[in-house]
Amino acid sequence: MQITSGSLQLTAEYFKIVLEKTHEKFLKKHRLSNLPKTFQLYGYGAFDDTKPSLKTDFEALGSEFINGKYLYDKARQLEKGKPLIKINQYYRNIILLYLGYADFKEFLDENRKSKNEYKKQLALINNDSDNLIHYYINYYFGEEETILKGHTIISNNWKKIQHTFMYPLEDGTLREHYSHGTIKKQGDTITIKTNTLSGDRYIEGASEVYYIGHKTPSSINYLIGTYCTFDIFTKTVAGRSILEKCESKQEMEEKSKSPFIPPYIAMEIRNKRIVNDKVVPRHELELSGNSPYASLYGKLPGTYELTFDFDDDFKEVLKFKILPTNFQIITLTENVYIEKDRFELLNKGSVINFRFSFSGIIAFERVNIYFKTYYLKNQKLKQEGVFSGIDNENRLVNGTFTVDYTEVKLEKSAINYNAP
Repeated sequence: MQITSGSLQLTAEYFKIVLEKTHEKFLKKHRLSNLPKTFQLYGYGAFDDTKPSLKTDFEALGSEFINGKYLYDKARQLEKGKPLIKINQYYRNIILLYLGYADFKEFLDENRKSKNEYKKQLALINNDSDNLIHYYINYYFGEEETILKGHTIISNNWKKIQHTFMYPLEDGTLREHYSHGTIKKQGDTITIKTNTLSGDRYIEGASEVYYIGHKTPSSINYLIGTYCTFDIFTKTVAGRSILEKCESKQEMEEKSKSPFIPPYIAMEIRNKRIVNDKVVPRHELELSGNSPYASLYGKLPGTYELTFDFDDDFKEVLKFKILPTNFQIITLTENVYIEKDRFELLNKGSVINFRFSFSGIIAFERVNIYFKTYYLKNQKLKQEGVFSGIDNENRLVNGTFTVDYTEVKLEKSAINYNAP
């Protein structure tokens, strides 16, 4: 099923066919010989929601509320002789699902009227100013720890979006997964809310945010942003996504089916993903598999003085502290600035790993540090470890170091768990 974007203008003749086909499907679905009264058929006013209606049929296909009077009002426009009848995007897609068509072009081809009427309706579909389309390839780091992609169609003056995600199968084919939604421009960003097709129903999908600066969105070749959604295993996930513009629909479709990921995309997307396991912790030690080592993590705050030994008997010293309040790292070495830092406990809490990127006079640009956490357990404050990194002349370096640790404890009186 292809879910299309934008509203649809129908000639009176073709809207009449749509209405007739919808009524036929309704009668067949509910094994009725005659249509019920108007308010019951469309589902508005004093209708009985325990009996068949198009409103309840349509709501069973999607996650949104259906205005039963909407289709009735369109039917009234037909009766009054209106030559063109416009259907909004949501009703357009619901009717497609209800009738079982991939798109309205397919419906049009299977229900042709006269040659002139067909051409008139086809022109409305192809030339609708609300349905000017922009084509993109979307990339993200997805399930199975691999880079996935699909294609994205943006229409209706940057108000509507449709994603089609491609999942490779073992037999070499691709399984497609669809979502569609709305776009809102807010300052220098655009935000996207989508619904995704699950079986024959729409459910809430991803939220996305992209930075566009002060440019016209349609002039941007690459959109870089973030998404938050649930994956095919119903885990909540978030990560980076990139949309790359294509010149045509054909180019978009060809690129989205190719297994090739451009290196300039791969280096920006790979491993940029956060996954939350499906757990509902009853205790703080059940937050994750690392939770049992939280007591060790809580002992990390303090002052560290690292002395690095190089082959030519040169030594370099780095001093920093970890704050006991929020675990922030603060450099204490003059003229040295830590641009990026990361630290974590490894091997069931037995090893600590620091990763730093520097600017300053230290003999490193980047360094990766490992040492045992005995000092946290046995108060043996001086430890030895190993390091590897890149110096300020772009040379690979490695060796051993010693670390002197001074514990810093947070006074209980300073702890306020109710602080914002």
